Amino acid sequence: MRSGSGPDDLARLDPGVIGYIQLSDAPLVPAIPHYMEEAVFERMVPGTGELPLLDLLEVLPRDLVIGLEIPLRAEALTGVGPHERVGRCVDAARGLLARLADQPAQA
Repeated sequence: MRSGSGPDDLARLDPGVIGYIQLSDAPLVPAIPHYMEEAVFERMVPGTGELPLLDLLEVLPRDLVIGLEIPLRAEALTGVGPHERVGRCVDAARGLLARLADQPAQA
């Protein structure tokens, strides 16, 4: 998204080139100046950022493996435990996928 691409661009790709999805969220404008620091340590729970995750998922094949890539270092450093951090991420991803299930698959 930050490179200027969007769901329409993703829809134009050959579905065979996408092996799996890493799901996370982020602001459209980086809040952390160093991309790698954000990517490695501070992604957001799905649905709490500004990425159009549902729009992106709608154009992808429905049988792809989805992994959660949501490092939340700042929360860990404030004492939020791993079960709570992961639980929120899983719950949010399930909610997003439930909304996706209500949408017709795109051809």
